[in-house]
Amino acid sequence: MSVRYRCLSQEDVVAAGGLDMGACLDVIAETLVLHHRGETIAPMKAVVHWSDELDTDETLGRIMAMPAYVGGDTRMAGLKWIPSVPSNAAHGLPRGIGMILLSDPDTGLPRAVMDGTVVSAMRTGAVSGLAARALARDGAAVLGLLGAGVQARTQLLALERTLRGLEEVRIFDPVRENAEALAGDGRTDGPSRVVVGSAEEAVRGCDVVVPATMAPAPFLPAQWLGRGSLAISVSSLDFEVDVAAAADLLVADDVEHETGHAGRLFARAEAEGVLERSSVVELGAILAGDHPGRTREDELVVVSPVGLGIEDVAWASWVWRCAEERGLGSEQTLWDEPVWR
Repeated sequence: MSVRYRCLSQEDVVAAGGLDMGACLDVIAETLVLHHRGETIAPMKAVVHWSDELDTDETLGRIMAMPAYVGGDTRMAGLKWIPSVPSNAAHGLPRGIGMILLSDPDTGLPRAVMDGTVVSAMRTGAVSGLAARALARDGAAVLGLLGAGVQARTQLLALERTLRGLEEVRIFDPVRENAEALAGDGRTDGPSRVVVGSAEEAVRGCDVVVPATMAPAPFLPAQWLGRGSLAISVSSLDFEVDVAAAADLLVADDVEHETGHAGRLFARAEAEGVLERSSVVELGAILAGDHPGRTREDELVVVSPVGLGIEDVAWASWVWRCAEERGLGSEQTLWDEPVWR
């Protein structure tokens, strides 16, 4: 019995709809609800670190292996393998270079091997977009975005779609040219994008604040955040611990995963005794309607989504099915006849 699987390059992933943020939002929302209802399997990430220092991810990088299973209509198992190398930019390479393997959960046979870089960036943006749609106060008009790299681009794709009242995006990056490139980005419509001169200027007075940086140490204090704002901790070390202490509502995609990574905001807050896991609400519960989320306009809501393998498997599965329908990629043979049965 010949066993074949589909190989998808990054170009194939894009051609199959991998940059369709509307579809990605729908898929990730369904996946987080499935996770809340116990219809996923999400083991803790296996991580290769090159140092034990807290800032090792931002300075030396890491390699993560993220296995997962997603039930529901997705019904797929898989693994994302994603090295993150901060020095890659100097060589003209992306910091994160991912690959995804999808396997049939019944037989274990491979279904696809595919680029995971686009998938990973898109699902990260989608989680923030879903958090903003569910938890930003009514009429949220100003977004502060820190960082202008790949993650910032997919954050914008999602947030400009889900924040219906958005009028202004303030962008700060230490390399001003990067911020200016993101602010331009060939657009002719949507909210205005304004490059500002400091992180504080980007944050103060904003309704929604999203850092997506490689900062090696916390720099964003609670005093910069206004009452009623929504803060989304995409990257790990940006927010100081007092942000978690000041929050009226704490939200994670998975609290065990979030607190299991020492650099993450909620993990640091737990270590300093200002956060109890039981106080953290999972985003899937809010999306499922089992928790009200924001209940007052003046609440400070802090969301720290660490990123889950189920999100990668779900979005990769959607892309793979589209590729199958369109005949994209190439078919490879695992074996014509197995050596052993």
